[in-house]
Amino acid sequence: MDLQVRSEVRGGWTVVAVSGELDADTVPVLSDLLEETSGPRVVVDLSGVPFMDTTGLSLMLDWHRRLDGAGGQFRMASLQPSVHKLFRLTELTEVMHIHISVDDAATD
Repeated sequence: MDLQVRSEVRGGWTVVAVSGELDADTVPVLSDLLEETSGPRVVVDLSGVPFMDTTGLSLMLDWHRRLDGAGGQFRMASLQPSVHKLFRLTELTEVMHIHISVDDAATD
């Protein structure tokens, strides 16, 4: 399955919408877009991601560390149950900023 990614700026936040499976084959597509993304505040909308493997998880954790470590903010929104389960099983729900919706995430 191909990965579709697009970004837009909403009220000072860069919102990156992702659609498709996020795995070892498709992570580079999202990684490249995140590298090109300007701004210290990013929300990744995962509502269109039915599956994520550990390479996707690693990418999310890497960007969380990069932005939060530099004084920015990295948030994820609208995780499907299977993806949210991956974050729960790895206990990253305690570390990362996960929101129910993009609107909830893209607020100060």
